[in-house]
Amino acid sequence: MASKKRDLESCYLIVLFITAIAAIFYGIFWTSKTIDYQAVIQQNIPGVTSIEKMIGAQCAYQVDATGKKYYAVCDSAVGYQSRIEAMTIVNREGFVEKVIITQQGETPIFFERLYTGKLFDQFKNLSVKEPIYLGGASGYSGYLDEKQTNNYIDRVTGSTVSSHAVAEAVNKGTAYIASKFFNTRWSNPYDSYQFNRQDLAMMVIYIIALAAALIKKLVRLRIWILLTSFGVMGFFVKEFIAASNLFSLITMQIPGLTNVGWYVLIIGTLGFIVLLGKNIYCAWICPFGAAQEVINKAAGFKSLGISPQVTRKLKLAAPTILWAAILLGTFLGDYGTLDYQPFSAFFLFKAVWVMWLMLPVFIFISLFISRFYCQFFCPVGFILNLLNRWRNNGVNVWKQMWNRIGNQKWNRIGNQR
Repeated sequence: MASKKRDLESCYLIVLFITAIAAIFYGIFWTSKTIDYQAVIQQNIPGVTSIEKMIGAQCAYQVDATGKKYYAVCDSAVGYQSRIEAMTIVNREGFVEKVIITQQGETPIFFERLYTGKLFDQFKNLSVKEPIYLGGASGYSGYLDEKQTNNYIDRVTGSTVSSHAVAEAVNKGTAYIASKFFNTRWSNPYDSYQFNRQDLAMMVIYIIALAAALIKKLVRLRIWILLTSFGVMGFFVKEFIAASNLFSLITMQIPGLTNVGWYVLIIGTLGFIVLLGKNIYCAWICPFGAAQEVINKAAGFKSLGISPQVTRKLKLAAPTILWAAILLGTFLGDYGTLDYQPFSAFFLFKAVWVMWLMLPVFIFISLFISRFYCQFFCPVGFILNLLNRWRNNGVNVWKQMWNRIGNQKWNRIGNQR
């Protein structure tokens, strides 16, 4: 009877997996939006009389409008979880008139900050004859630092990654317009390598976690390592893996090498799984996992026992919710539905109302069940553990195959003798 139930659960997970993958491919290849750039230009420039697409450019136009001349150019950059495309409209004097977002798939609650923070208003009247820098973003490519220029915008607090992506996309477009129409070429600062304290801190945490996973004696320091990860990753670095990050990897929304933190976070985590067969991120690095475990140990309450039957059913919650989020994102054409985890509420103090309701529930139950959210609801934990299981099963099959080949070889040698 138990084996039949396990078979049903396996079939259920297989159905979820196949339909989710199908939805992702459908969303990528069959429902991608085609932007009518000329319509966008007409909506944002009054009195347009003609629009001429520039030869050799994917998205660049010369625009005439009631005696005035404009240039419109589109380019994109990778933000927190998606590629952000911006159209920049430039007047004939070489100053930015307007920046319009034509495509993006960022978490709505964070991208909305760019509008409420008036990020796009800051671009008006900036020159295309030099780079547009980004203030308040230490360690990011294109950072203003102490450069003597007024050609900059300030990032929006709490949405620095998205602010940076918009500024980078605008600079790619204005660099093209500057070289083609204003005989000006400048080195794009958003192409330069940057390394900051947050990147270094993240690397240190990953090295400590790797050592803790490999050196058994360090288990005695587990609570202190978790507290360090909680503080550094949660409140200093403010970086954590979300389902949306993994989805952006699947859809090849990969930032440039200037974004060192992204590569440490994603490639480091997946690298541990591939090379070591260990999900070190969930066990030692995840700040919310660390918070739950520390809270549980500090409370000291007797752990609530959960029967194996209930545990198996609860284990289906994470893949089911993830599946629903993927299908809903495909239906809506916005995969911001994947960002339903408690990290933003707990560490950034910004989240949708449902997460504010669920966060205290997860925290309260973690008093009695260690890592309750991680065990039963976290999509990242489910995905990483699944990848880890596939990797280890694959390695075992590979070893068995080579052992079989080796035994057959020795048997042939023995028979020949």
